[in-house]
Order: sequence, then C-alpha cells, then structure tokens
Amino acid sequence: MTAEEKDETKSRRSGRLLKSSFVLALALFVAVNATLSFWEPISWDRYKYPYKGWAWWMMNDLKRSPEVHNVALLGSSVMVSSISSCDANYLDRSLDLTGYHKASYLDHKLRTAFGGTFNTFNLAAPGQMPSDAYLALRAMVNTAHRPDVVVYGIFPRDFIDSTLSSAADTEPFKYLRRLVNIDDVYAAVFKSPFHRLEWWLGRVFYLYGNSMDFQMAAGEGATELMARLVPRPFNNPPFTWWDRVRLMPAYLPGEVHCQAVMASPADRQTASASWVDNTHEYLQRYRSPDPQVYKTQLNFLKQIARFCKKERIELVVVNMPITAYNIGMLQPGIYNKFVQAMKEEGIRNDFSFYDLCDISRYAQSDYTDAVHLNHFGGAKFVDHLVEMLQLDGHANSALTMSGQQLERHQALAASGRTY
Repeated sequence: MTAEEKDETKSRRSGRLLKSSFVLALALFVAVNATLSFWEPISWDRYKYPYKGWAWWMMNDLKRSPEVHNVALLGSSVMVSSISSCDANYLDRSLDLTGYHKASYLDHKLRTAFGGTFNTFNLAAPGQMPSDAYLALRAMVNTAHRPDVVVYGIFPRDFIDSTLSSAADTEPFKYLRRLVNIDDVYAAVFKSPFHRLEWWLGRVFYLYGNSMDFQMAAGEGATELMARLVPRPFNNPPFTWWDRVRLMPAYLPGEVHCQAVMASPADRQTASASWVDNTHEYLQRYRSPDPQVYKTQLNFLKQIARFCKKERIELVVVNMPITAYNIGMLQPGIYNKFVQAMKEEGIRNDFSFYDLCDISRYAQSDYTDAVHLNHFGGAKFVDHLVEMLQLDGHANSALTMSGQQLERHQALAASGRTY
C-alpha cells in the first residue's frame, strides 16, 4: 500500500470516527434531555432572574405575602401613577414602589361604599401591555392569591405602541413567562420562525429550556468562589446599584432597586409644578401603529376575559383618564374607534367597560404629564371608579360579597379557627 493510499485510509477512518462521535454525542444529548424531561434533579426557583425588574419585585412581594387579596389592579404606568401618588397623600408618607403594591385609598373607598373588608394588590407595571397583564394575573392566581374582582385600566398606548415589535420583548413578559405556562398563547406571541424555534427548543430540550437557570447558578458559584479567593478590602466600599447606573445608565434599563422609584406626599402647588412635557415620547409611541400589534394585544384582552370567566372573577375594564392634548397626538378618529371597540369587546366577552376619560372632570394640574395623573388626579379617578362600581349591578354584588367574605375570613383567622 502506497503512502497516498495509507493517508486516504487514515482520513476515511478519522471521518468515520468523527461521525460516530457526533452521533454518539447527539444520542447522549437527546437521552439526557429525554430523561430530565421526566425526572428533574434540580428544583429551580422560577422566581429568580438575572436582574430585578418591576415584575420581579411585584411577584416576589406577592409570593411572600401571607395576606388574602380580594381585588387586583392591572394596567400600565397610568394606573401605577394614579394609585401610588394618591396613596402617598392618603397615607401621608413616602412609598417605595419596589415593595409597595397596595391601593390603600381605593380599599378605603371600597369599604365605605360596599362594607366589609378589602385588600387590593396592584399588579400594574410601567409599560404593561395586555399580554403582560394576562401573564401577571395568571401568575397571581398560581400563587394561590385569587382575587374576586379585577380592575384593568387601559388607554390607547397599551394596544398600539409603535416602540414595541413583539409581545415577548417587554421586561414583564420575559420574566413572567418563567412563572406561567404560555403554551395556549405562544402562537400569538412568537410571530417569527426564529422565536417559534427558540420556544420549541426550550419546551423540548431540558438543558436549553433551563439554560438561564444554569447560567445564574454558575454565576453565583463563581461570585462566591471569587469572594473567598480574593476577599474585598475591609476599607473599600462595595460597588452599588447606584454606582452602576451612574456609570452605565443604558445597562439593564428595566432593572430597579429599593428606593429607586418613590411616591412621596405633595401639596397642590408642588404637584402642579412637577408637570413634565412628554410630547416627544408619545409622538414616537403613536407614530405608526401596527395593526398586527393591535390585533395581538386585543386578543390578550380577550384571553384575560376568558380567564376571569373560567376563574369566576369579576372583570372591570376602565378607559383611563388622559389629556385632550395626548388624544390629539393620535391619528384622526383613532381614539373614538378605540373606545367603541372596547365597548363592543365588553359586550362580546362579558366584562364591564367604563369610559372614565371625562375631560371635563380633570384639569392640567391633576396630571404629571399628558397621561399620568398626580396625587389629586389619582384621588379623583378612584372616587369616580368607585361611583361607577356602585352603579354596576354585577360589580356591586361581587364587591359586596367579596368584602363580607374577607371580613369573615379575617375574623375567623383572628379567633384561631379555620375558614
């Protein structure tokens, strides 16, 4: 056999060995994933996440809470601003919104209107879309906190935000999908073949689907090891979240920290003086509404309605107050079509819809900008909301019964008896 023939034979053997190794590795990978699909050796904490965004704080607060919540709020920053600012004045203290997810003034008004006891949990979050709200509500129910009534505050931005390309791109959705099975809605969320493939790989392959958990575990282990091998000098202050934000403001923009978002009491003069012009932001959001985004988010509103009906939760959808100036930024006729569409969806999907955007009820001094109510506008909104709930037969009955049940539950718990 010549040298050339020997080299060729050796090359063929190497090729066969390489192919055999690849097939063996692939078979081993598939076997390991198949085994782990039925037997999970590691119990991952799904509430953990690489960074602490608004949804992380909200769900971890809810998970730790021993209280029973009979009302829940959904919505974007327009709901957050209304409720938190109003509560800061009502409670007369500053509120750290990473740990404060109540609605104390609303609870007070509900007790006055319907009797009994109310304990509201605020699931609203800045930028929340109906897709985020759907997962947030399901995640709440998964923690055994099942509200009797849900009030969902909406406005056009929630359905037509031009800065959003996919429902899966938001900070709340990325986190909440760890807590909620999205098999029922994946087709509406993942439009591109790449995103659908990624979702499928995560569902089928254990190692791929849990790659984030492995990465977090490895990162924590490496940090602990480095802390032992290279201890921090005693007189050297630690590098804080605030230091990082000053140096790298664009890094992990969705992450927040204790005392990073505060709501403090304010008098009328201070609240009026803090008005901000956010015209540029909403010109961007309303610039080119995507019909597909609107269709997707409208579908998630229907999903919320179906979920509430299945769980026997009374759903109330509220068109939030915004300024005429902000409405004027929309293309002609869009706002009226939006309100009419929500009314029709309420009829079709069996939920109450209140149009509380009464321009005559609010002055510019009731807003912090063109869409967010301040302390005094927030109180007006809550008062108006409770008035409408009293006039709504279904909501009135649901709230009256819920308040009585929670009051009875708390009385029995205080006496040491089971409910």
